[in-house]
Amino acid sequence: MYMLITLAWRNLWRKKKRTLISVSSVMFAAILAIILMSMINGMKDQFVESIVNNTTGYMQIQDVLYDEEPTIDHALEYTEEIENLLDKFSDQYNYTVPRIHGFGLASRDMGTRGVMIMGIDPEKENRMNNLSGRLVEGEMFELQDDFAVIAEGLAHQLELTLGDTIVLLGQGFQGMTAAGTFKVGGIVRFPLPEQNNAMVYLPLKEAQWFFAAPDRLTSLIIMTHTQEDAFELAAQMKQEIDTEWYAVYTWEELMPDKVAAFEARDAQIKVMAWILYIVAGFGIFGTVITMMHERLREFGILLSIGLKRAQLAFVCIIETVVMSLLGVIAGVALGFPIVYNWYRNPISLGDELGDVMIDLGIEPVMSFSIAPDIFIYQASTIFFIALVVGIYPVKKIFGLDITKAARK
Repeated sequence: MYMLITLAWRNLWRKKKRTLISVSSVMFAAILAIILMSMINGMKDQFVESIVNNTTGYMQIQDVLYDEEPTIDHALEYTEEIENLLDKFSDQYNYTVPRIHGFGLASRDMGTRGVMIMGIDPEKENRMNNLSGRLVEGEMFELQDDFAVIAEGLAHQLELTLGDTIVLLGQGFQGMTAAGTFKVGGIVRFPLPEQNNAMVYLPLKEAQWFFAAPDRLTSLIIMTHTQEDAFELAAQMKQEIDTEWYAVYTWEELMPDKVAAFEARDAQIKVMAWILYIVAGFGIFGTVITMMHERLREFGILLSIGLKRAQLAFVCIIETVVMSLLGVIAGVALGFPIVYNWYRNPISLGDELGDVMIDLGIEPVMSFSIAPDIFIYQASTIFFIALVVGIYPVKKIFGLDITKAARK
């Protein structure tokens, strides 16, 4: 056994160029697979993060009628029952984010625009999506303040600057007229046009006063530790909550259209990944065939001087395993800094692809992931492909004509 392993090792470095070609074919296949899967996982994580942090959160508690008819009349009453439910599961989530929002009109002088008016707790909202970090002018309000923070696009459309007054008009709770004037104390910038041209933020109490809906919320967002925790917690809360009055939804249930659209695109990319695996397999196979024919005379001589076919096949298997391991290790070593650079510096997208991302509600950049399972899975897959390709030399050895091979 030791002799065969030694022979395999010496064979590898007896012709370094041949070994380097084989190792390189495995290495480049591993690098391409790592880059592609890092992109797939990164885009998926970006999609979830964008949806969770900027819109729905991981899960929500709503009035049972709100999802079918999202009007202020179906705002959730924050009762003692909701407080007790949250207390019961307090160890299974990080924090809650209360919101009340509705559509309205914003105007200044003769200009009028349709807007989304959202009442928030600034401290909790910042914890969720770092809203204050998007400020380009002014400051974010505190919970006790009474001024508004508006999106940059809306400010440009209505020609509003800090200190100006914005007039808001909408429909309040149970047919009440919602009307109010607020000074502009801050301006925020969003990458998505639908947000940047329509958002008006008010302190939660001011928004509840504006909508004539004290102690009511359109949604109570619950931020769990992980995405998987949200599904488990939602299932538990659905068993405890009074489903006649309240409903619990995960982010996937709240955004089914966007989830379906992204999954379709994700499936297309995975098909491309399998095409890459097939191409990589044939690339490695072509390299092995070429080297096999170069070594036929060598194999014929070894068999003619007494080496058994099983022993020679074992030597080839050892060579394949070592070359595959070296190629995979080199692929991971070179692939990691590439995807890490793109992980730290996402690639900006423009034109049609960027428009598609915006339509999905995602910032138009291509993000990458550096999750360990990406490197483990891709490395093991390419290694397995290389081992399967390594069956060819073994089969060739057992069917080899010693006389013809020795004469080549």
